[in-house]
Amino acid sequence: MTRSPEELRVVMLVANEVTNDSRVRKEAAALAEAGVQVTVLGVSANGQQSREMLDGAMVVRVAVPFILREERKAGRKARRDWRPPLIGYPTKRAYLARSHRVSAGLKELKADSGHAMKAKKGGPAGQLAFKAGVLTRLVRRVGWQAARRGIWLRKGLGNGLNQPFKSAWRAYDGVNHRITWPARWRRVHPEAIDLELAFGDLIDRLEPDVVHAHDMHVIGVAARAAGRAKLRGKDLKVVYDAHEYVPGIARYGSRTRKYIAAWANHEKEYIGAADRIVTVSSAIADRLEKEHKLPLKPTVILNTPDIPESIEIERDIRAKLRLPVEVPLLVYSGGITAVRGIETAIEALPSMPGVHLAVVAVPSPKQPAVDVLRKLADKLGVDDRMHYLHPVAPAEVTAFLATADAGIIPMLRAPNHEMAMPNKLFEYSLGGLPVLVSDMASMKEFVTRTGIGEVFQAANSADLAEKAKLLLSRTDTYRERLADPAYKLEAAWSGQAERLRALYTEMLGRTQLEPVLDANSEAPGRRLLVGPVNSAGQAYLWTSAVVREVPSIAAESLTTGSGKFDFKVHRTGTYEQYREDLRWQLELTAWALQNVTHVLFEAGRPMFGQMPGQMWDQDVPMLDAAGIRHGLVFHGSEVRDPARHRAKYQFSPFADRTDELTMRLQAANDLLREHLVRYEGPRFVTTPDLLEYVEESEWLPVVVNPDELASSVPVMDREVPVVLHAPSASALKGSVFVDPVLTALDAKGLIKYQRVQGVPHPELMAMVKDADIVVDQMLLGSYGVFACEAMAAGRTTVGHVADHVRDLLPTDLPIVEATPDDLTEVIERLVAEREEARKIADAGPRYVRELHDGRKSVEVLLPFLGGR
Repeated sequence: MTRSPEELRVVMLVANEVTNDSRVRKEAAALAEAGVQVTVLGVSANGQQSREMLDGAMVVRVAVPFILREERKAGRKARRDWRPPLIGYPTKRAYLARSHRVSAGLKELKADSGHAMKAKKGGPAGQLAFKAGVLTRLVRRVGWQAARRGIWLRKGLGNGLNQPFKSAWRAYDGVNHRITWPARWRRVHPEAIDLELAFGDLIDRLEPDVVHAHDMHVIGVAARAAGRAKLRGKDLKVVYDAHEYVPGIARYGSRTRKYIAAWANHEKEYIGAADRIVTVSSAIADRLEKEHKLPLKPTVILNTPDIPESIEIERDIRAKLRLPVEVPLLVYSGGITAVRGIETAIEALPSMPGVHLAVVAVPSPKQPAVDVLRKLADKLGVDDRMHYLHPVAPAEVTAFLATADAGIIPMLRAPNHEMAMPNKLFEYSLGGLPVLVSDMASMKEFVTRTGIGEVFQAANSADLAEKAKLLLSRTDTYRERLADPAYKLEAAWSGQAERLRALYTEMLGRTQLEPVLDANSEAPGRRLLVGPVNSAGQAYLWTSAVVREVPSIAAESLTTGSGKFDFKVHRTGTYEQYREDLRWQLELTAWALQNVTHVLFEAGRPMFGQMPGQMWDQDVPMLDAAGIRHGLVFHGSEVRDPARHRAKYQFSPFADRTDELTMRLQAANDLLREHLVRYEGPRFVTTPDLLEYVEESEWLPVVVNPDELASSVPVMDREVPVVLHAPSASALKGSVFVDPVLTALDAKGLIKYQRVQGVPHPELMAMVKDADIVVDQMLLGSYGVFACEAMAAGRTTVGHVADHVRDLLPTDLPIVEATPDDLTEVIERLVAEREEARKIADAGPRYVRELHDGRKSVEVLLPFLGGR
């Protein structure tokens, strides 16, 4: 999307995984489509942080360990499990261990008796020794038997006291959970602090203009973030989105009075810090304004569904259930808890012969609450008319349910339910389904006023059956009202989205936020991203070659280095941004997830930011979820095994290295290989020798531009030839052998030696074009970008390329072979035999055009990219 000119940034917070929270997703999309940069921070359900683009917003699921919450649970359990010393056993395992030890002792004693009888000796002395042994074993037996009885007694005492302890704690909890004062949320709900520790730093790093807190769990996180922003001189606005009336949420299970009161106190403590408040119904807005003495009445944004203009689904609910159109079908879609009142609908089925009820259970029909419904249906003999279904995607709900006859919302009484206007009410009605709802105040008023369904008395199965029969007898009447454009305008999400954008506009004093079309939107198709290294400018040259050879494929390169060598690149980021700037990382991630179809990771590094020790595979789950193909490309030292290289090559930069640096290189290489074993994507290497280090890899030739490197300077025409040596960082150790040789030849007047390092790339290329002989690395046994540049410039190129590497090449390599041992003789021969040196130099451009001008590299990449 196109950002607004003022580049508005919003961070939304929610204490769930976001995917199934339709309100969060719809509000994020409403802002994102107006050009706002929206980041949603949610909680990862599997403990692994993830990123995903949903509805135009970047969703970051944070791994929250909930240490304080778990510590509270552990402390509570420890207090309830405590028993006086030696009264019972702390665990069943301890009891069994003690019992087994005693049994083993008795068996051992029995064995000792047998051995003693066998070893019994004659004579008085023998008789005396045997009797002494008998006495000793008797004492041991008495001890073990006493221990056995002690186990029985200790276990019995424990069992006797266990129930009183449990009863006492049950009574204490029963009283304690009814006490709503003081209900300190920091003690009752320490998870609110866990969320602060997980989200707080991320909000600070993202530096938003607005933090939008969804529900009471994270309002404190938002308020504290605004406070910290003030220390930085920034006015961070807070929007609190009250999804429900907290003091009135239904009580069941662990949702006790104290539980509810503590969350209400949390909301009360921080609600005054909110600049704007939005909620889901007028009734809740009135209560919040009155109870908290708010200066502004909360804005009502109904939880209506976002219905696409047209959506295709594989099967609707009737097709899924294989029910003919003439079979009456009621449907319930949503969460399954006792207070939802689904039991009331099942209890009504015996009074509605032939009527079927489908329950679309969120998040799944495989849960204990659904098992309770199954048992009730079986008991009432209506199990053959009950159906339990998995939910569909949020955007498909309305279309999926549309072929039922009516949607039901059988909520039971609770203060919060009286004020609720649930999302499912609009999912049903906007899909053309009449609704059957219990008489909760807000729903009753809405349904009665609009005439889109019937209202029954909550928890009254007989009344539900009566109203269902009435509704099913005249569904056409309700459907006419549902088709009224005036109703659709009131109930559709588009109007609610406009209201949300208007609230932001007024709060920030900015120009009106309106949905915008991205005039610069990327054309659909394939797009390749290569990075984040751009080693020797190769990422840029590969991607440029792809675009040149296959115009239907877009491609870009990325570097996050210093850029001191001035290699061309499409996208840049600093090392600090790559390591620490979360905002930069998320902006890059959002762009890639929306526009990129293929990713090549360079050097085993992640693309979208890196913490110490992280590798490319941290990004793989996110790319897989987005359907983005990915592969690896290695340049050399990051994957070249120092130990194997030292053993294979006589001239190795690691040959005499046992220092800490070499050990670190070896450790890093070993770690990379551990990750590589588990990786299933394609692997490319830039030099032929690396094929032996990366299994199942393919040679991706480096690319240079022969036209730009072409030189008009004749080769070997000067009386004293110019010899250039420009060692890279990886080949720097080799210059220890090269420098003395070339310096000595320079001193003799045989050559003019130029040694350069660390100069900008354009300046280095100018020097290459003017040289006669270019000396490449002497140790690695292969050739790379610099040698290709020298060959493309038509220079006589010298280097060490091992025989087995030359054998891998499809044609003769015009690099003069040399090692540190014979470099002097090689240079002297080239100076003496100049015509031969010119022939080798002339072969260089032809070789580069055949293998290194980009065409061969594109052919290698095309299978990964999906062909031409």
